[in-house]
Amino acid sequence: MCCCPKDLIGGMKNLKSVSYKMLEKRLITGGAFVKGPSFKLKLSREPTENILRLAERSKGKSKMHLKCTLLARLLYVAMGVIFLLAPLPGAASGLQAAPPANAPLALEAPQSASVSVVQGQIRNRTLYEALAACDIPPAEILALSKSFKPVFDFRCSRPKDYYQASVDDQNLIRKFIYKTSPLDEYEAVKDDNGGYTVHKREIVLDRQVVAKVFTIESSLYQAVVDSGETQQIAGLVAEIFAWDIDFYLYPRKGDRIAVVYERCYKDGAFVKYGDILAARYVGKQKTFSAFLFNNGQFDGYYDETGQPLKKMFLRIPLKFGRMTSSFSIRRFHPVLKRYRAHTGIDYGAPMGTPIFATANGRVTFSGWKGGYGKLIIVKHSNGYQTYYGHCRRLLKKPGQLVEQGQVIARVGSTGLSTGPHVHYEVRVNGKPINPIKVKKSRGKPLKPELLAAFNKTVNERRLLVENLLKEKTSLVMLIRDN
Repeated sequence: MCCCPKDLIGGMKNLKSVSYKMLEKRLITGGAFVKGPSFKLKLSREPTENILRLAERSKGKSKMHLKCTLLARLLYVAMGVIFLLAPLPGAASGLQAAPPANAPLALEAPQSASVSVVQGQIRNRTLYEALAACDIPPAEILALSKSFKPVFDFRCSRPKDYYQASVDDQNLIRKFIYKTSPLDEYEAVKDDNGGYTVHKREIVLDRQVVAKVFTIESSLYQAVVDSGETQQIAGLVAEIFAWDIDFYLYPRKGDRIAVVYERCYKDGAFVKYGDILAARYVGKQKTFSAFLFNNGQFDGYYDETGQPLKKMFLRIPLKFGRMTSSFSIRRFHPVLKRYRAHTGIDYGAPMGTPIFATANGRVTFSGWKGGYGKLIIVKHSNGYQTYYGHCRRLLKKPGQLVEQGQVIARVGSTGLSTGPHVHYEVRVNGKPINPIKVKKSRGKPLKPELLAAFNKTVNERRLLVENLLKEKTSLVMLIRDN
């Protein structure tokens, strides 16, 4: 069979492996090579020979294409057979086949969510870091911290604080307990809104009433320590008799003190000392007694006749402070740069130092007042008022009752002030007086209607301390266990 070059080229137009225009040019004019996208064809100078070579190559390509197509079809059929013969996944794993469409569906038994407990100490990290290390989501930790803020601020955490979290299988906190001390525990429970309900746990303590005699050899503190108690008891006793006894000067060797006090326990472990219920100091020259009693408003210490031991006013409103400016009718004001009356005493102290109420009373003013800055005024009996000025923070509101020695504010430098201090002022019927010259009279004695209840409460304790002091050696008596 014979064909011309142009007819052969026309039949090859559909070959994707050879460029039509390039092939036409090379076949007619002759050339060395024809390059296509997928193969090379060596051409000679004779056009007729080139046509024959191209025809043989095209024939080989057609046979190869036919073989590949047949092989692909056989492979496709084999895969279909394997798929049909393979077992179902449900049968391989032991699962039952799906029920018919009209069959009733069986309800699955609800699975209880597993809860694990995460606990530990804060140590040298934040609570966020401690919980994040347990794979608790950050959003969950932030929600917990936000709910806790009205009760406890985690920025005040300390290394020995203890935490315990009940976490579900999704690492979400269901219940959280935070413990800062044996007496301070906080609990958070997750609510339906995704937040937490937080409250401070009520700690129930076991109280044991103990009676003991301390004999002074060198000092009260040493006598207490030698008997096996801590110096805290010595401090409590010294505070009770502070108005009558200077424990740095008065005690003499051989003086004896009988004390009835409470020891508080939690889970069998000692936590703290409770109240001193009664105490009697027998010295070389004089005997002093103190009995705890509530007059209807405050707890206080009274002698055997119902007279209060505390004097009406504390000497200064700070535990530690130095006088920086005294009471004066004419003083050069460091801010106003002119002379004017200074109607109180200034006590310098570091910023934030606690300010105490110098006597029992009721707060009548708490806020900003001109040159005083942040001021708190407390009204006392017999027409007395005390002013505490230049405070940084006021801790009491008008109408609240305060006890002598209770913290009511913090030292600051507000108003007309050149540095942190408290301006302490005493007024009688509205007129300022020198606080140093305030008569250190005792408070009011118990009312006659309260004396019967006082005697009933005190008689048992009075007999107890008297019997203790008759003993020649120290004696410990357990009175009761609540």
